[in-house]
Amino acid sequence: MKSPARFTGLIFALSLFCAASLFSQEGFLRVTSVPENADVEIEGKAVGKTPLITALKPGEYTVKTVLAGYAPSAEKAKIVENEVTILQVTLEKQARKGVFQRLISGEGNLTVITDWQDVDIYLDGHRIDEKPPATIKNIPAGLHTVILVSGDYADFSRVLVQKGKTAVVKKSFEEEKKKILARTEAEEKALMEARAEEIEKKRQALPASIVVRLDNPELKEEEEKQDIPLWSEGDLITVSFQYRKKGETDWKAREIDSKNKKEDAFQVEKGSYEIQLTAAHFKEPKGIINIFLGEKREKIKEYRETLKQDFNPDHEYTYSILYDGKTDFSYKIESTKLNTEIEL
Repeated sequence: MKSPARFTGLIFALSLFCAASLFSQEGFLRVTSVPENADVEIEGKAVGKTPLITALKPGEYTVKTVLAGYAPSAEKAKIVENEVTILQVTLEKQARKGVFQRLISGEGNLTVITDWQDVDIYLDGHRIDEKPPATIKNIPAGLHTVILVSGDYADFSRVLVQKGKTAVVKKSFEEEKKKILARTEAEEKALMEARAEEIEKKRQALPASIVVRLDNPELKEEEEKQDIPLWSEGDLITVSFQYRKKGETDWKAREIDSKNKKEDAFQVEKGSYEIQLTAAHFKEPKGIINIFLGEKREKIKEYRETLKQDFNPDHEYTYSILYDGKTDFSYKIESTKLNTEIEL
């Protein structure tokens, strides 16, 4: 009689042998598809959706994958004991059938109508001898391209010709020309606006021109042109024009006088400026004796003015300091837009 321990061991070994024998009689099939989620049938039996893996006995199987909108696929798969067979399926889009397919079988006609007389017709790239209005007969049903050419203008259309029916292409060249003209005018306007904007942008970057000059209001214009002295020989009139841009601390100065330089012109950046205007009238010694005796220059009158001024780009600002040698100093400002020509 066998002992209980040996009997239990025998039963356990027999169970392992049976399980190994059962496992060894199957293989595995893995099915994937592009796109996924396709129904899978093996030998006509539904087993699930891709991707999936299933156990099968060794042998050859017909595997069918089905997905709406795609052509079904049927593949052979060979299953080997204790191995994994991989089946990768790429499904192809299925062309729609039915009404459209019936429409594109057989022949139909095409009528072309325009409001222009001298028009060439091109059907699918081939020139037609007839001029519109024209009917082209016995055209294969389906989609066709129609190009109408008049001079430098061409119009493109796609038209569906149905079996036993006449399709119509009707084009108004006059309406199209108006549309093109309207688009052209709009584009031209946009171009001009862009050009004007660019010119104005460049104009805003131009400096302002400043002119400072001495002037005797009692001297007539004709006398000024003859370069007659503004004041007597013993008079010296000086002007200091100091300026600084808002936010700056340093002053810049321009000097003129009645003996040497009666006018000065320069440029500044656009912006707001502070201006200090100082004018003075001096009497200078005359004659060799007075100079020899060491007579000094005598200040007769002094004038000061503090101003604030906005200088715009592409403008000229003329500061005329007026003095007749008797009454007090005064000044006037004249502003002129220069309209400098700007190239793009």
